[in-house]
Amino acid sequence: MKKYLFIVMFLFSVSSFAQELSEGLKAKNDGNEAYRNKNYVEAIKQWDKYLGSGEEGVATDENTKNLYNNSYKYAANEFLKTKDYQSALTYLEKFLTLGGEEAAKDGSNFFNIALASSKLDKNDVALLNFQKSIDLGYKPDVCTIYIASIYKDAGNDAKMEEILKAGIVKYADSNNLPKMLKMLTVPLLKDASVPFNAANELAKKASTGTPEEYMKNMELASVKFQEAIPIFENVLKYDASNEQATTYLKACKDNIAAFNEYKANTKK
Repeated sequence: MKKYLFIVMFLFSVSSFAQELSEGLKAKNDGNEAYRNKNYVEAIKQWDKYLGSGEEGVATDENTKNLYNNSYKYAANEFLKTKDYQSALTYLEKFLTLGGEEAAKDGSNFFNIALASSKLDKNDVALLNFQKSIDLGYKPDVCTIYIASIYKDAGNDAKMEEILKAGIVKYADSNNLPKMLKMLTVPLLKDASVPFNAANELAKKASTGTPEEYMKNMELASVKFQEAIPIFENVLKYDASNEQATTYLKACKDNIAAFNEYKANTKK
């Protein structure tokens, strides 16, 4: 009987203690529970109440303060996964204001801010933060690709090519090198296609005309084929295995060679 009474009294005392928790400590416990469940937004909400309560022990509770600060970063990462870029950006910017020097030395923070900003078409913010990430040595090759993409989407192909050419040299051992090469060679192939297509049209026209018309149009076609050659060669300089550039370069040279041979034979 005495043992039974002791157990009852003990349970009663624990229950009473739980009921006597202050609002601040209750919020702290709720924040801890939310954090354990990776509900970082809720953890922040509860710890806000606790840290703003002014209760005894709050001022020296460095552990909760650190968890509170880091939860902004963790919440931002979750928002990035769900493609809620505006929320991710908001929480990352808050984390930087709370994280101090340590957060400012972590390139991943600037990379993620840049990534979220680029998805929101805040390109000036994105460019600034991708560069900060590069300066801190965090994914510099990936940042270079994103920066080049921003300029490409803005229609500034010259700037994109400048950035990619520098990146190809600087990050020659990067796993992302093929992606850089593809980004660079696609616009070059587009540039080469202009004189190449014009040359083909002239060559087709030449093949159906009189000998005089053939000579005239093939002279013009040869000029256009010659114009395309250095561009295709430039593609192969950056991507030696590019089949399209290899095929079209050969077509240019074969057409010029055939026409030169035709002219030589007509003089005999």
